[in-house]
Amino acid sequence: MKNSELTYKEIYGQPDSFQAVNDTLEDIYKVLDQVFAETWDELIFTGCGTSLYLAQAAAHAFGTCNKIPAKGMCCSELYYFPETYVGNGKKVLVLPITRKSYTTEVRMAIDKVRTFPGVKSLAITCDPDSAKYNDYMILSPETAEDSVIMTRSFTSMIYLAVILAFYAGGQKEKIEAMKNYKAESAEFLKASDEIAEKIVKEHPELDLFITLGQGVNYGIANECMNKMKEMSLSNSEAYYTLEYRHGPMSLVDEKTMIILLGNEATVEGDAKLLTQMKEYGATILAIGNHASADFSDADYTLDMPYGYDSLQNAAMIGFIGQTMGYYIAEKKNLNADTPRHLSQAIVIK
Repeated sequence: MKNSELTYKEIYGQPDSFQAVNDTLEDIYKVLDQVFAETWDELIFTGCGTSLYLAQAAAHAFGTCNKIPAKGMCCSELYYFPETYVGNGKKVLVLPITRKSYTTEVRMAIDKVRTFPGVKSLAITCDPDSAKYNDYMILSPETAEDSVIMTRSFTSMIYLAVILAFYAGGQKEKIEAMKNYKAESAEFLKASDEIAEKIVKEHPELDLFITLGQGVNYGIANECMNKMKEMSLSNSEAYYTLEYRHGPMSLVDEKTMIILLGNEATVEGDAKLLTQMKEYGATILAIGNHASADFSDADYTLDMPYGYDSLQNAAMIGFIGQTMGYYIAEKKNLNADTPRHLSQAIVIK
């Protein structure tokens, strides 16, 4: 019997969550039509923990598809320094991202920024109660999680954020192209599961796990780092891919695992970095549309053969952080269903 059965089951619920979003697209479009009937000077995506990393990815996705500036930041920054971000008469749409509506720092930040003129909020959420303190809401309708660890909630809200970016940017055809996402993500999840189990079994010596990504994948890389920390109490770090050379690579040795979340725009630079890290002794997994062809020096590769761009891949490329975290936890005989010191939502009394 596995220690973390609940978390593992919820990891495998992710394809159903994507389908549930696809089944409610018309409702999502109606909300977005209302939101973008107004003109915004800036969008600020915000969250705490996993949802902060989601905000980083969401801001990149939106900025890629639209001319409106977008940034991602943590809720505490918005709460403590609101004038820095929403003052001066700007029309700002703030987008809190949350699994549970009662996370204290999210409520504090949104309640404060909505007191400023020209500010409205659009929640990206798994909790219908988010409607109580936001102007608008788009919902992932099938993401109930009993586990403390965010898995299907994270990826389904990434999926929502990408849909938002495409729709607001007039690229509805890219959403329509993802109509088979349930089946494709189920296939890729199984591949991610199998390769994670294989890596952990073949390399019991690994004790430092690095996830690298550029563009939308930087936020996803941060979440992979977070999953390995939460689930398996492992030393894990995340960086923009090419930033890894600028100091952090001094830690690389034969006990280091490097996971590259590949982007179609960065293949040449990524390949050179991986070759260098391999020379320093790292074990390498590369993921991307044509990873097996693009990264010949990697020890392991995972191809994403669905014809998608990096934004469309974003919801599933991070499966690897969940599955690696799970198998490392199993190796250590840890129960990821009850991670140390954590709860589903941080509530400050």
